Amino acid sequence: MAAHRGVAEWEEWGMTTEKNGPGRRVSRVPPRYLWLRECLVNDIKSGRYPVGSLLPPESELVRTYGVSRHTVREATRKLAETGLISRHPGIGTIVRSQESAQPYVSPLGALRELYQYTSTTWLELLDVATLVMDEKQAHELGCEPGSDWIELRARRHAEGAVDPIAYARIYLRPEFAGLEKRLRGRHMSIYSMLERFYGQDIAEVRQTIQAALMPSDAARLLGVKPRSAALLVRRSYFNDEGRLLTMSSNLHAADRFHLQHSWNKHQPG
Repeated sequence: MAAHRGVAEWEEWGMTTEKNGPGRRVSRVPPRYLWLRECLVNDIKSGRYPVGSLLPPESELVRTYGVSRHTVREATRKLAETGLISRHPGIGTIVRSQESAQPYVSPLGALRELYQYTSTTWLELLDVATLVMDEKQAHELGCEPGSDWIELRARRHAEGAVDPIAYARIYLRPEFAGLEKRLRGRHMSIYSMLERFYGQDIAEVRQTIQAALMPSDAARLLGVKPRSAALLVRRSYFNDEGRLLTMSSNLHAADRFHLQHSWNKHQPG
C-alpha cells in the first residue's frame, strides 16, 4: 500500500529554514512522529478511524503512512496521552474520541472543595492487601509504626472521563474492612461511608501536594509514560479525637488533573 502522504508533502508540513553561518540556510523539519500524530488526528476526525473502532495494528500503520515502527509508537503514545486512543493488551488500540480530553480541574483549597472532588470521582478497585506499617511507611504516611492497615490499590476516575486521572493507594483501619465491598461501580466517597456506616465524623483532613515522577507500575495502569510528570497528593482523615481513620496517596497524571484555587483578601481563607 502506498504511503499516506509523500515525502514532498511531509517536508512542506511545518518546514522552517534558518541561517547556519554566513550566507548559509538549512532546512529544519519537525520530528516525523509529530507529522504522523497530526495525520492520525485528522483521520480520526474525518471518520476514517471511527470512535469505538480499533486502530489498525502497528505493522499496518507502518505500511499505510510509510514510517518506521518507532515513529508509530511515539505518535500513538502522544495520542494516548491526550485521550484520543487507549491501549488494551490482548485487544488492541481503541479510538476513544475525536477531541483531546480536557484535564479534570479540581479546587482543593478548602474542605467543602474536597467533598466536591470526592463526590464527582470514583474508585476502580484493583487489589486489596493487609500490612503492618514499618518505620519508613509509618513516617511517610503519618501513622503509628507497627499498626495494622488494609491497603486498597485503585484507579480514580472522573465522571464522564475516558481515562483514569490517578493511581490511588488507600489505607483503612481493619475495623473498616467492610468498605471494600462497597467500592463497586459508582459509589459514595470513603469519608461519606465512614460517617454513614460506621458513625465516624471526619473533623480534620490534612493534605500535602508535591511534584513527582510517575513510577512504572502506576504508569502502566494509567496508560502514560514511565517517569512522566505527576502530582502526588496525600490526604489523612481524622475524627474529633484526633485519631487517624484513613489515608490515601494519589498519583495524578499531569495532563489529566489540574489543581485550581483562588484567594480573596475580603473573604477569610
